[in-house]
Amino acid sequence: MAQSVGALPEVLKVGTNEMELVVFRMYSTHPDGSPEILDYGVNVAKVREIIPMPTLTKVPDMPAYAEALAEVRGEVIPIVNLGKWMKIVPPSNMDIRPKVIVLEMLGTTVGMIVHEVERIRRIKWDQIKPPPPLLQAKHSGRVTGVTKIDDEGEALLLILDLESIISEMGGLIPKHEIALEEIERVGKKKLKGTVLIADDSAVARKILKDTLENVGLHVIEAVDGKQALDILNDFIQRIGDQPITNFVQLIISDVEMPEMDGLTFTKNVKANNKLQSVPIIVNTSLSGGENREKAKSVGADGYLVKFDVTKLIQEVSRFLK
Repeated sequence: MAQSVGALPEVLKVGTNEMELVVFRMYSTHPDGSPEILDYGVNVAKVREIIPMPTLTKVPDMPAYAEALAEVRGEVIPIVNLGKWMKIVPPSNMDIRPKVIVLEMLGTTVGMIVHEVERIRRIKWDQIKPPPPLLQAKHSGRVTGVTKIDDEGEALLLILDLESIISEMGGLIPKHEIALEEIERVGKKKLKGTVLIADDSAVARKILKDTLENVGLHVIEAVDGKQALDILNDFIQRIGDQPITNFVQLIISDVEMPEMDGLTFTKNVKANNKLQSVPIIVNTSLSGGENREKAKSVGADGYLVKFDVTKLIQEVSRFLK
């Protein structure tokens, strides 16, 4: 029986800097042998369903964390073993009955094996902070945000960089031949200007930066919506009465980011008469018409699903000639 992950009774409003997370647990082992509970979260918008462990079909010559396929509702999907990907070793004496979270993101469907699904939580993005270096090192750079989830402030909830999972599986490899043809068609001399990009994923920022610089654009990077808004406000303070578009001609923003999400960021930019003239493209792993409409409702000028490099260049060229 699949587990529902539908919306909470009170509808989540767009641009309120909140998100709903499916919180799940992984059990690890401390060096002294004692168990350790690790809480992680994934955006409800990426979760199609939660199911018991299906029958797995092993695939040869694949990484240890992505060695299987399974049939789910008539569709064959890859199954990622999150514990192996995160190098988590559970206590040998613990009775774990794993579940599979079926994710729909980046135009693909993938199942993720987790040890236990806890609940759905609503959290404000400004409560989620970038992970400190020690925590990032412990998780091999695979965490994009962290927040506290109990009154005593001891238990931590970690937001995973799911794009890294798909990237390591090969799912983010751009279609280079098609992309190169598009770059040649546009031509470096046709695109000029500065683009501000906001994304908490290092994988996503690198793909964006490399692509935009290949068509001749200058790139300013921000790791979340708050930092991107601070950059724009700093420009306003320094340029006086000059229009912001003399300095930044386009913004490309992710949706899911700590401190301030992309929809709230877009809403803030479009509400500021000194910034609203800069076009904003929302660039997200969240696909589907509903998410496109959410972006449009806060004033976004364009919408892209990561990581189609050809469509990215085509969309950027609409705004920069």
